[in-house]
Amino acid sequence: MTKPQFIWHYFLLNKYSYLFAMVCIFIVNWLQVEIPRFIQQAIDLLNQSSSGAKADLIENVQAVIGLSLVMVMVRILSRMYALNPGRKTEMVLKNDLFYRLNRLPRAFHYKYSSGKLISIINNDLGGIRRFFGIGFLQLFNILFALSLTPIWMWQISPRLTLYSVIPILIGFVFFRIGFRHLRELVAQRLIRLQDLSEQLMNYLSGIDLIKNQQMGPWVSERVEDVNQRLFRCTMQITRIQTFVMPVIDYANHVMKVLILGLGGYYVLQSELSIGEITAFLSYSVLLALPLVSLGRIMTVFQMGMASIDSVQTVLNSKVADRDLNLLEESQKQSLEKNTLSVKNLCYRYPKQTDQENKLVLDNISFTIEPGKKLGVLGSIGSGKSTLVNCLNHYLDVKPGCIFWSDMDITQISRQDLRSFIRTITQEAYLFSETIEKNVRFGSAKSPQTPSREQVNQVLSISQLSDDIRSFREHEKTIVGEKGIMLSGGQKQRLSIARAILTPSDLIIMDNVLSAVDYETERKILNAVFHHIKEKSLLVVSHRISALENMDEILVLEEGRIIARGTHSQLLASSRYYRETWELQQHNGQSTVSEVKEVSL
Repeated sequence: MTKPQFIWHYFLLNKYSYLFAMVCIFIVNWLQVEIPRFIQQAIDLLNQSSSGAKADLIENVQAVIGLSLVMVMVRILSRMYALNPGRKTEMVLKNDLFYRLNRLPRAFHYKYSSGKLISIINNDLGGIRRFFGIGFLQLFNILFALSLTPIWMWQISPRLTLYSVIPILIGFVFFRIGFRHLRELVAQRLIRLQDLSEQLMNYLSGIDLIKNQQMGPWVSERVEDVNQRLFRCTMQITRIQTFVMPVIDYANHVMKVLILGLGGYYVLQSELSIGEITAFLSYSVLLALPLVSLGRIMTVFQMGMASIDSVQTVLNSKVADRDLNLLEESQKQSLEKNTLSVKNLCYRYPKQTDQENKLVLDNISFTIEPGKKLGVLGSIGSGKSTLVNCLNHYLDVKPGCIFWSDMDITQISRQDLRSFIRTITQEAYLFSETIEKNVRFGSAKSPQTPSREQVNQVLSISQLSDDIRSFREHEKTIVGEKGIMLSGGQKQRLSIARAILTPSDLIIMDNVLSAVDYETERKILNAVFHHIKEKSLLVVSHRISALENMDEILVLEEGRIIARGTHSQLLASSRYYRETWELQQHNGQSTVSEVKEVSL
């Protein structure tokens, strides 16, 4: 959407509320210009002593009181129906942004860091809320006030009206100059806020490293630098505002002086009555109020327009059509319990130099039939994680390489594909909730809510039950942000429990047992094998102990499959596999011996 289309789209979401608010604002402004007319008549009647004049005076006073009460009630309604759409628009936009962010590809999230996106959702949406709330309220108010008030002033004295406009026009010249610079600075300030949010997110995520390496002063200096740029930009905006707003305010005061001076002269010349000059001063106040608020409202509109630009970088980002076209339930059922086939898969990461533009995966082929247990062994940098990210379509792969059943995964939405294939990564992410809620997180949209017995079962499978019983709150224990209250092994086991609680046809375990000991690793794998008898399993690891009981093991080196077979077959046929196994066996025995010595 273009910017006008964006504004119009979200304006129409609240069209009835805005329409009612416009009617109320018009009534308020009409009452505001009508009340001084009755005041004028009442003042002019004070000089008359007839009984009829006294009755008219009472009627005018009653009219002023009655219209004022009506105006107060209508003004309350106008604010309710003009301000509430801003909150509603903010709510809808947050949902739209999260929907879009949840479907944008990895390339987008490489370009925009989490800190920038958080700043957009917090700061920029606040600017849009004010734009669609107080912005539209004051816009309608200014339009009606500046259109109705001068008409009533003209009816009293055309010449005095023209004289009173002169200082306002001079004030607008200065306002225009400041407004042009303000527009650029507001957009710059939002970018500075995004930069600061990005910096803070980066440093907070690595706070342990910063403390261990005693890098606090360096980090503080970097944050101070970004913060100072934001401060200088904010101060420039403040200087312009403190210059522009008083100019309009001074123009308003000059206008009142002109009205009093010239109006008093006209009263002495009997061209105006005291009631008329009183009414004219009342109109000047009504005219001044929207003019004084004009500077503030322009800031709101500028911030709103700059915020819309930031939000549109997310909303206008391209989401693949396939990710928006979900399979029907009958189609999904036909694809359940099928085979994953990989045929001549090659992959290289984009945006690399010519010297580094090499294949990370080179001619990879294998199949995982229903119920098959496949292992992948390889050292660091052999392409294991890249292979996993290709299989679950986290990375974009070329068509014709990976198939689920007979369907190319590039033709399946990522949401549908991940209902068949569930990945457990080595970086377990936990929410600051209870253990039970973290386990149930993956099954939130399942047709049937897992029972407490099922939750306890998967916790037992992941060898976490004993640990949980030692916690005071058991399953209700809060794990903290990113699971900070748990050890590395506990976090990995909790992520395993979360994954196997939700039904899926293929589970991929990407080096998720690296933080547990060998004995716990065997118990977990044996329990998982028993739990997912008819399901497929792909275990990626650099530890052979995790792969010994697999139906087939692939050995990766520099992105190529250099050997495949069962554990016993590879010990006999692959030198790399045999040497790795012997080295790990030796290291494992050394570790056990060290533990026994410490216990003695």
